[in-house]
Amino acid sequence: MTYGQMRHYADTLNVTISSALLPAGMPGFYDEATRTILIDRQLIYCQKRCTLVHELIHWQHADATRKGVYGARLERRTRRETALKLINPLEYQTAEAMYEGDPYQIACELDVTLQIISDYQHILDSSNLRCKVRSQSQQA
Repeated sequence: MTYGQMRHYADTLNVTISSALLPAGMPGFYDEATRTILIDRQLIYCQKRCTLVHELIHWQHADATRKGVYGARLERRTRRETALKLINPLEYQTAEAMYEGDPYQIACELDVTLQIISDYQHILDSSNLRCKVRSQSQQA
């Protein structure tokens, strides 16, 4: 689904999505009090798409902005769910084999950011699935 299609779909949800010039290092932001998502208008479409999914997951969980340990936990959960929503396991496996594990090439192939690839690889590593994916692709 493209960024434009996602924005169109999000119009049916109880959340307002807008573009804005956000501070450096902040690609997006969700405010639970106003149920508003802001996406940095300077991002390229791939980044906007990934950021929108990330912020929609915050919206889905009604996350209020938090700092500290609890805020870090919410962010880890959101990054994990974002990676799982944006990456098809079979497409990832194919891209990983095709590009010999090069994260940049995999990200380009799957139209996601390097951060999404890194988060997905962390999920695979933590669940021991990555070893299985690599061994299956080496047998092929």
